[in-house]
Amino acid sequence: MILFVGVVIGLVLGLTGAGGSIFAVPLLVLLLDFPVQMAAGLSLSAVCISALVGVLFRLRSRQIEWLPALVFAVIGSAAVPFGGAISQHLNDLLLLCSFSVLVCIIAIRMWRQASLVPEATASVRAHAPKLAGLGGHAVCGSDALSLKNFRFACFLRVALAAGLTGILSGLYGVGGGFVIVPVLVSLLGMDIHKAVATSLLVIAVVSGVGFASFATRTSLDPNLLGLLALGGVLGMMLGLLLSRAIAGPVLQKIFAVMMLLLTLVMLLSHFIIS
Repeated sequence: MILFVGVVIGLVLGLTGAGGSIFAVPLLVLLLDFPVQMAAGLSLSAVCISALVGVLFRLRSRQIEWLPALVFAVIGSAAVPFGGAISQHLNDLLLLCSFSVLVCIIAIRMWRQASLVPEATASVRAHAPKLAGLGGHAVCGSDALSLKNFRFACFLRVALAAGLTGILSGLYGVGGGFVIVPVLVSLLGMDIHKAVATSLLVIAVVSGVGFASFATRTSLDPNLLGLLALGGVLGMMLGLLLSRAIAGPVLQKIFAVMMLLLTLVMLLSHFIIS
């Protein structure tokens, strides 16, 4: 079962542009009966490995923007322990309720994007489509983080978004692509395909740091971790095979609805068991 959960996490992560890792926690809670804190920590391992596979797929296309990725990864990684510390002071009910609010926000955003900008759903994490990129209206511009054209106000906005990404990763075990991608597109004016590719590198680093932080304070079964990570790799590779045929606005809307249903079932099961 743990292998199956890993496959689903990797597959959904690969078939979405942002927000796929949000499936991890409900699946681990519902199918394996893990406490929310344990599920959040374990999900980071599958998300990290899946994202690394996605990065390897993207290297040949040269779509990763390294400077924004570095800024996001460094600041986001530094913020991860704060999210982990917050989670330790929250009981399962508070974590579940706040996680559910986050899921609703992400699902609404995914649905709106699929309805208003369906072209953007063609860019998924499992492969780099050979399409003209959709750029956002750049508030700062693509070179706002470079030494030559450095703009502190823009750096501050990116830093805040990166910090939020790290806190959410440490708190809920999510990758944070739903924060990273919109910021890269709207603030830096990055091509949507490059934004998705860049987010993968950030997710891999931040999730890896988050899992390392979780592992230092929790006793983990190596076999369980190995199966979860293997499943994540297999899922991302399956996403590579399927994404060219099924990625699109309809699929993204289906994921948004499934995300809400899974979270609702997780909440109901918690109250029934309690």
